[in-house]
Amino acid sequence: MLVLYFLLACFALYYIFKSNTPRGLKKLPSPPGHFFQIGREPHKKFTEWARSLGDIYGVHMGQQYWIILTGDKVVSDLLQKRGGKYSTRITSYYTYDLLTRGKSYFGCPYNERYKMLTPIMHGALGQRNIKENSNLLDDEFRILMQNLCKASTNAKDGFYPKYCFQLTSLNIINLLCLNKRTESTEDPYYKEFETLMGEHSEIAKITNRLSEFFPIMKLIPNYSLRNKIIENRTKIEAFFEKLVKEVMDSKEKKPCIIRNLLCKKDEGILDDLDVIYLVYVIFAAGTDTISSSLTWISAALANNPEVQYKAHQELDRVIGHSRLPEVSDELNIPYTRAIIKESLRYCAPIYLGLPHGIEEDDEYNGYHIPANSVVILNQYGIHMDEKRYENPKEFKPERFLGVTESSAALANGNYENRDHFGFGAGRRLCTGIHMAEMELLLGVSRLLWCFKIENASPLDKDGKPIPIDLDKIRFGITVWPEEYCVRFVKRHDNVEKVLSI
Repeated sequence: MLVLYFLLACFALYYIFKSNTPRGLKKLPSPPGHFFQIGREPHKKFTEWARSLGDIYGVHMGQQYWIILTGDKVVSDLLQKRGGKYSTRITSYYTYDLLTRGKSYFGCPYNERYKMLTPIMHGALGQRNIKENSNLLDDEFRILMQNLCKASTNAKDGFYPKYCFQLTSLNIINLLCLNKRTESTEDPYYKEFETLMGEHSEIAKITNRLSEFFPIMKLIPNYSLRNKIIENRTKIEAFFEKLVKEVMDSKEKKPCIIRNLLCKKDEGILDDLDVIYLVYVIFAAGTDTISSSLTWISAALANNPEVQYKAHQELDRVIGHSRLPEVSDELNIPYTRAIIKESLRYCAPIYLGLPHGIEEDDEYNGYHIPANSVVILNQYGIHMDEKRYENPKEFKPERFLGVTESSAALANGNYENRDHFGFGAGRRLCTGIHMAEMELLLGVSRLLWCFKIENASPLDKDGKPIPIDLDKIRFGITVWPEEYCVRFVKRHDNVEKVLSI
């Protein structure tokens, strides 16, 4: 083992000191660290380095060179204004071929295939389709509130709401993709889906991909890991192939996303695996990010009862107690909207996003940007930047009260006016941003209309609940808070009556 670590260290030093910087350009600043110093919280280490090195710097990750962007302006200058250069993925056999047979949409390089798939994905998750299905979202978020009422009755000491949120987000994607839903987290279908996604997330961890950074490790094949990858891939393909077949065999022929993808297959644009993996991407992204966001928001609100109080006052004044908030109420509930924006800044479900890449040399402010660099958007670091957000560690929705535009509109405008970077930036901006905003509006406004969210943690020496520690996370592509316990207390006698209408 010591010999292996020595070889890895030599390999890292070789790449650190190897110089291909063109004459007249400078190397990007680099930290006095490397792969092994990043630790289990890379977002914090990258942010710490940014505070001393600046908004753009490079770090050697074995043979890979990562460029970390931790400033709004540099993100705008590179990912937006030079989007054609910075929109690819620096892929590897492991992440792109072995995990998904080269069929991943998110991992696809910025090539002709990606440009062909993008309008298909926008057609499935774009603004027009979401508006046409707004009644579907309305129904599912009503059912979510009913489920939270039941769960609260059955668990008077509180519970972890993640699975309620996950069931709702899964049902929305189910209905959009194949016109079906599942009633319970105990349903075998739900359990199979969650198990598959959990296995996939575990396999894709960076600690399982060391050979991407240190090719010398390929000399020591990990057959056990390879077999796990292929087994998980086989199960995922079988799961989604079964869903596609359900749509093909359905006699009702109702329009849905899978049926639209099958039409593209009939036209010769997609093949069978394309359809399976596009459905997989829609399910994975559409369930994880929204359920994670709502899980974070519930914890942040439980820690901040004064924020809830202000939102309750607004909702009582604008909505009253005789109906639920609707999408059409959005502009009339600015404080509730500000809570959503602040949540996506303060505790977004994405900290570092999916890496961008550049395939050719570039120059920025006199610095050399080497070809084949991995480019990381450090959303966490930008969101915790005191120059951009005063007292960033405070949960303070008031900072967004004057912002009337949607996050989707702001993401394509002047970087100085952006509310947050939770949906990414540039041409790889989240495809489902319009659906996510509508889901969060319905989810958060109805949570606050129906409930007071109380922290059910153990009490401290003064008899007060210990605040939920939002620094304790489960880190992956999507970031989750560690399990916590809250109570959803009905705010008035009309809640269940309105929910049953």
